[in-house]
Amino acid sequence: MESPEAGKARLADVLRLLYMRGLVQVKGGNASIIDRAGGLIYITPSGTPKHTVKPEDIAVLDIDGNTISGSPSSEHMLHSHIYKAIREAKAIIHAHPPHTLALVEAGINIDTSLLAEARHKIKCLTKIPPIKPGTLELAETTARKMRETGCNIAILERHGVVAYSASDIYDALDTIEALEDLAKIIIAKTVLGKLAPNTRDPQEQPPL
Repeated sequence: MESPEAGKARLADVLRLLYMRGLVQVKGGNASIIDRAGGLIYITPSGTPKHTVKPEDIAVLDIDGNTISGSPSSEHMLHSHIYKAIREAKAIIHAHPPHTLALVEAGINIDTSLLAEARHKIKCLTKIPPIKPGTLELAETTARKMRETGCNIAILERHGVVAYSASDIYDALDTIEALEDLAKIIIAKTVLGKLAPNTRDPQEQPPL
């Protein structure tokens, strides 16, 4: 892994980008990176507005989720359990992408084949039924399901999504952005598909 200082700086940058992209609320969502050699997890601080997070604000945990320094996100168990379940994971983001969640609530299938970037970034999607945020049950269920399915994104119904990357934190962000952009395209395609046949006024005379 890069130096702790560089890792914290990248994490703070990604938190700002998540907020700017509308993928989290100002105090919602969280992200982390792991130093496997040192057994340390660097994670979003609790309660700090995402656009104001500085490298020195980043909290540090051990692999079992015990706090080393700072005030870690309330979802820290979700991160530590995924890292323990999926050894290749190097970075994790938990976000609340609205268009993705809208599709899930509407029961509309998210077809990753519709967008090249989604096909490239998303191995597969797995769904987790509604479970109270910040709980051990959510952490254990999500980590187990992601390990069993091999999916790099889990959709937490009525809550958000969590994605891990075997590369770095920017790759995890890119994956979530690809999913949300795909969701926007599916919604637009659905709406436009319904409007297209009715664009002409039924009273209008057809062109000669």
